[in-house]
Amino acid sequence: MTGNPAKKSKISKLDSVTFDAMLEAQDPVSGTGTIDLSDIRLVTPAGMVQLAVLCHACAAVGKTCVIAIDDESVRSYLGRAGLGAMVEDVATFDPPLSGTFAYEYLRGSNQMLIELTKISSGNDLPELLDQIVAVLRQRLRYAKNDAFDVATAVSEICQNTFDHNEEAFGFLAMQVYGQGAERFLEIGVADCGDGLAETLRRNPAHKGIASDFEAIKRSAQLGVSEHNDPTRGTGLYHLLEIAYEHEGSVQIRSGAAKVRFRFDKRKGWGFNVPHLQGVQIALTLRSKSS
Repeated sequence: MTGNPAKKSKISKLDSVTFDAMLEAQDPVSGTGTIDLSDIRLVTPAGMVQLAVLCHACAAVGKTCVIAIDDESVRSYLGRAGLGAMVEDVATFDPPLSGTFAYEYLRGSNQMLIELTKISSGNDLPELLDQIVAVLRQRLRYAKNDAFDVATAVSEICQNTFDHNEEAFGFLAMQVYGQGAERFLEIGVADCGDGLAETLRRNPAHKGIASDFEAIKRSAQLGVSEHNDPTRGTGLYHLLEIAYEHEGSVQIRSGAAKVRFRFDKRKGWGFNVPHLQGVQIALTLRSKSS
């Protein structure tokens, strides 16, 4: 492996929980720009969308990320899942990925996978939402109305990228894991925008928000938005209600804080984390039956 190696985070799975341990250990934005994933053996959708945002955060300070990863199965998965194609302008791989676009002809061919997809406008969403509905109904045995409720909530949080930021974009990915009653899906959504605290402070009613943690907690309340409009500010609230109803979990990350919400306790657990631009959300939902 070549390049300037970063400090390893000693984790084997990159997901919404462990991503921050990696980020704290390596700090590629302030450091060399190298992201050492040589110990990683699994990358989940939530980990992947955050990794894409991290690459763009490095680019914003003039650094081209070097993603160092030598496990061939993980490299193949990241190619199949679209990471190489989505970050080619802001990152390189060490060793280089052979055929960055080699798997692109398979994009959309596996119902159980939504490859890492860049979302630049609402026009990018309908096909992705249709696939989420199909997976929930056919693979996780959700009722039609429940599946559409999930898709609507995902659409709303994706739409926030364009409603609250200028010239912003985001990423979405999904993977289904397990079999039968143990089957579950994870959806990761992330953007490169201003973050919850900055956008909420544009509304005089929320100008006193003092921290990213407070911004996350407040944004999860119904009707809380940058806009003085009671019909706005529904996305995160609805997402949490859906997770509670269907025994799922949600993690909301913004700036230097994240909050994890679990179905069995209607409350959130907050954590201080290394700063990263934008908002990153992980949603996990379980199968209804075998």
